[in-house]
Amino acid sequence: MPPGRRDPAVTAVELRPQTIDAGFPTVFGRELIQELPNFVHRPYVVVTMGDLWPGLEHHFDGHLAAVHEVTTIEVAALDEQVAALPEFGAVVGLGGGRALDVAKFFAWRRGRPLFQAPTSMGTNAAFAHRAALRHEGLEVGLAWAVPEAVYIDFDVIRSAPPQLNRAGVGDVLCHHTAHVDWKLARDAGQEDRRWPYDERLVAEALEQVGTVVAGLDEIHDVTDAGIRLLMLAHRWGGAAFHNAGWNARHLDGVDHAYLYSLEHQTGRSFIHGQAVGLGTYLGAVLQDNQPEVVLGWLHRAGVDIRPEAMGIDWEAAGTAMQRLAWYVRHADYPYTIADARPVSADLVDAIRDRITATFGAWPAEGPAAPRGGFV
Repeated sequence: MPPGRRDPAVTAVELRPQTIDAGFPTVFGRELIQELPNFVHRPYVVVTMGDLWPGLEHHFDGHLAAVHEVTTIEVAALDEQVAALPEFGAVVGLGGGRALDVAKFFAWRRGRPLFQAPTSMGTNAAFAHRAALRHEGLEVGLAWAVPEAVYIDFDVIRSAPPQLNRAGVGDVLCHHTAHVDWKLARDAGQEDRRWPYDERLVAEALEQVGTVVAGLDEIHDVTDAGIRLLMLAHRWGGAAFHNAGWNARHLDGVDHAYLYSLEHQTGRSFIHGQAVGLGTYLGAVLQDNQPEVVLGWLHRAGVDIRPEAMGIDWEAAGTAMQRLAWYVRHADYPYTIADARPVSADLVDAIRDRITATFGAWPAEGPAAPRGGFV
């Protein structure tokens, strides 16, 4: 080989992009909740939900300094609540997204170690560095807290309502529409200079979609394999926002914007992945981006995106769709297909027809949507 020339094979190895470690040590197993009092810093605070605590409190001991049952995610109220807590050495988050986010906030405000134990697969909150909270009526990402570990107890997860666990795929399938929104923003000259379109990030996100789609049957049945698969996808997705420089453009877009529009329209909260699933299908329709494939994924996973399954009617869901173009500008969200293609009444009707054809007509007295601390 001539002097000064590198072996091509060596160059290929040197230039291969390094996978960023998502962090968030994650432990899968059984009877993990009852082990927490044996090693968390004492005394400790448990942040949970009122309807979950009665079934879990017997796992904790006399070193429990306080139990905080989440009733709000408003920052001002949480500041008052954390100030009123006694001294403690650690925070244990036990529940769904709201409990885990408030646990992060408390650990951050007091500078204490955090241990997270999600009770469902509904969101990736256990793996996100920031807490999703509300401030003056708007969604905010606040605080910084990386847990010592995240404990995924197979039996605890499986005890959550199946439809709630299945809805967790919504936080992964939304990558399918997110990257198209990002490319659209670039092509329309609406790209944020901080986050130019990045094929590498897009490929990483779509790899997660492919992995989850391949395991939709296991996720639907909430098997150990399905739990492990979806929670590892959540671990990647939750941390990816920070690991990409606080860039979420490859992760979400119109899909999540629809969820927030729906919350603004109705004044209600929803099962995160279920409403995001409806937003992902809406986005795929607007983008002409394999909407029937997306609808098939959701149906196969058992994520019922009929508005009635979320406790609302088509009038509310359709109004949020038609007001989406206004809402994304009102909330100053990044540019998406919602800016480029407003939703008409005829399009709402077409979406309703396809969802009804896939999931069936809603019965006169359908099942109630799961609520409570698992969410």
